[in-house]
Amino acid sequence: MVVEVLSRMLNKARVRGLIKGIGFRNDVVHITHLQFADDTMLFIEPRMEYLSNAKRILCCFELVSGLKINFHKSCLVKIGKKFLGNDKWARVFRCTSADLPITYLGLLLGGNQSREALWNPIIKKVKDRLAIWKRSFTSKSGRLVLIKDVLSSLPTYFVSVFGLSLGVAKKIKKIQRNFFWNDGNVKRKVHVADWDTICKSQKLGGLGIGRMKDKGLNLLVK
Repeated sequence: MVVEVLSRMLNKARVRGLIKGIGFRNDVVHITHLQFADDTMLFIEPRMEYLSNAKRILCCFELVSGLKINFHKSCLVKIGKKFLGNDKWARVFRCTSADLPITYLGLLLGGNQSREALWNPIIKKVKDRLAIWKRSFTSKSGRLVLIKDVLSSLPTYFVSVFGLSLGVAKKIKKIQRNFFWNDGNVKRKVHVADWDTICKSQKLGGLGIGRMKDKGLNLLVK
């Protein structure tokens, strides 16, 4: 309820021409800010007048709400074409400055979604959760629970925002497959059943793991 006041203050400032955000669809839609819980992302055209007015609005919000905005933890990020004097703009807010891509809520924003490097943090987390030492002391049923837990938690947030590439899906599939079948020995084991069959639902004769590519597509469609 409190940050809704900030949202209305920013909207009124945009209508009066005090600040200008980002325009979409031939400037039919304008975005000056996005809010998530106690985080607020401002989108301001790089003009000193607009930035100064945005700073004044935030200071007024502090006075009327009693909340304290931590400018030292805030960050000014350049979007689109590069402009000089980034530190000069950051000094207006007394905050740090950065360039895209940046990490926000665990997601890499501004990166090339088609590059597999974007998914390296997720692949690393999957490897850490499905570590080799864990499979040596875990039964097949225990490994199945761990795989489902990793599938339902770690990559889900990522694939609900970005499309999962085929190469990344194969890497995650290989990690899961090796974790489930191998028992820690160096010698390669023969897989009793095809992995696609195991990924099917239990009604269709599988173990209900599900394919990561399908989960990502369903989340994007939703």
